[in-house]
Amino acid sequence: MKRSRRRGTVGLVTVTAALMLLPGVALGAGPGTTGVGVPGVGQPADDDELSVLTPAQAAFMQRKLDMAAAIPLVGSAKSKGSGSPTPTIACEYDPCDDPGPWPADGPPASKVLLTKARQQINNYFCGPASGQVVINWTRGIINGNNDGEDPTTNWRRQSKIAEWMRTTTAGTGGANLATGLNHPNAVLKPAPEWIYSYAGTGSPQNFHNKVVTNVAGWNMPLILATAPHLSGAGQYFLESWPNVAPGAHHWIVIRGYDGLWGSPNPIIRYQDSSAGYGGGTGAFDDLSSVVWQVNEWNQGGNIVW
Repeated sequence: MKRSRRRGTVGLVTVTAALMLLPGVALGAGPGTTGVGVPGVGQPADDDELSVLTPAQAAFMQRKLDMAAAIPLVGSAKSKGSGSPTPTIACEYDPCDDPGPWPADGPPASKVLLTKARQQINNYFCGPASGQVVINWTRGIINGNNDGEDPTTNWRRQSKIAEWMRTTTAGTGGANLATGLNHPNAVLKPAPEWIYSYAGTGSPQNFHNKVVTNVAGWNMPLILATAPHLSGAGQYFLESWPNVAPGAHHWIVIRGYDGLWGSPNPIIRYQDSSAGYGGGTGAFDDLSSVVWQVNEWNQGGNIVW
């Protein structure tokens, strides 16, 4: 939190201006390698293939978009809610079926899902590692070590999830990552129609409201594609990646937020898996405007939600 608070002057209005910082940036094929001997490759270059949905799936995603659009602007970042001590997704499906409309005063101003980070087991498994965190959460696994291949502390080994996601040495594509999460033996759904979809992130407000919708409305994490720390990025880099990582593509798990859009400097809470491959493993937080920007700089900005 300290680093994010120090960067509080970034604010909500300077995001667009920050685009001027990197007029000539060209993204490469994987996470940065500063301080490590093995280059990371988390997501293929030119990963612009979004999820293809059936009409029923598209209708469900539209319902989520409508929920996100209905979140009111607020003027305070003070918390009036908190994360649950244990997962609340232990059901298929009732009583988790449908969160329904927001209460009169909107969603809680703060919520964090108590997910547990997992270390990616090689330089290109940040996608499966992120998916493992999400799957474990829905299956009630929030403890144990961060070993992605330990069958006693994971619903499925990271290597098995990589098979579901069709991960290669070039990384994991977003549509394939969503398909892996939707595997019948992966995520325990909060509703029969629930799916994860790889879609456009939208504006900073749209991004933040997507996070609130998943976390507060459905108790479900999101997975974000990022350029974690580009050269010349100024204050726009992830706390988990303190060193410059030119040409980076990297997946992280978004598990919570502090402050609704319109409050002073709302925060995104996330987990990373990249210790030894350019970043860190564990829980981190950054300004929502910063997280949106590192996503926007990563191949135009897409999200699995």
